[in-house]
Amino acid sequence: MRILVVEDDEILLKNISIILKRASYAVDTAKDVDEASNKLASMEYDLVLMDWKLPDGNGIDLCKETRKNNPEVKIIMLTANSQVEDKIEGLDAGADDYITKPFEMDELLARIRSALRRSGLSTLKMIIIDDLQIDTALRIVKRGGKEIALSTKEYALLEYLALNEGMAVSRVDLLSHVWDENANIFSNTVDVHIRYLRNKIDKGRITKLIRTIKGKGYAIARVD
Repeated sequence: MRILVVEDDEILLKNISIILKRASYAVDTAKDVDEASNKLASMEYDLVLMDWKLPDGNGIDLCKETRKNNPEVKIIMLTANSQVEDKIEGLDAGADDYITKPFEMDELLARIRSALRRSGLSTLKMIIIDDLQIDTALRIVKRGGKEIALSTKEYALLEYLALNEGMAVSRVDLLSHVWDENANIFSNTVDVHIRYLRNKIDKGRITKLIRTIKGKGYAIARVD
């Protein structure tokens, strides 16, 4: 899943980015309204973490603009305001949730998981496809009962394919949701990571779950 973090506090922005990347999310960042608006207009995001107060405007206006132009994206406001009226203003502007600063990173991750579940992007704690098990909360992958060690990117790629089980997912779609803005769209990074996944998930097994759909991309599907 791809997240945009809009925050002008450089230390907090860096810390949030590190935690989210460790949790296998693709992360882009913006430090003000203008930068955030440009990225939201040109790239696709599953969720936006948005600071309430920004150097060139406020999160409320950005939230309204984002909700108008991207009705499906989930929005969580980051705010130092603890007044009920302020929180109501954020929710009325289109935010799905809010978290008050200072906050624990575990709480932030829990709120992100909750927002994504409500969007239908991640509805199951456990995804089971044939003998493959993916614990989306703990990010533990097993096949045939044996745990498989994956890198954060490999896990993110596998989870996204699994959430779209049985559907062909294009390379462009994978780059949009699993990689961040630094990905080279002309490289073969998707194919390389698919190869890594196959070596860990399918190699040596009679049943292959990760499939190439000619002309369309990749898919993961259970045995018929």
